[in-house]
Amino acid sequence: MTIKRKNMEKSGIAILVAGMLFLAACTFSKRHTTIVEKSDDHYLRIEYSGHVSFNNDGTAIRSISRNGYVEYQQDDKKLEAKDNGNGGVSYELYDGYEKLSLDERGRQFIADAVHVMMQKKHHP
Repeated sequence: MTIKRKNMEKSGIAILVAGMLFLAACTFSKRHTTIVEKSDDHYLRIEYSGHVSFNNDGTAIRSISRNGYVEYQQDDKKLEAKDNGNGGVSYELYDGYEKLSLDERGRQFIADAVHVMMQKKHHP
């Protein structure tokens, strides 16, 4: 019985390791892109992972694939967006150290950022 138990433990470990390798392979195959532009008076950084789609008006992010995200920074303004788990997108917006709400000013910032991201997507 001891031999069978050791063989079962080895099989269980092998299955666990194989599962972990499979999950790691799935994670590494996720699309990841970073775009950075710098000059003396301008900084732009766009980083995204997963599949990102924009609305028809080009004013917001329509969807982000599960576990995906978008990070956008233009000078002191930052946008972080991710899938909210319900098919929508959650945003965090910053102007310097000030956290912006999703009022008109925040929505305008999202629209401006999406416009830039769409340009960079089509003209790298």
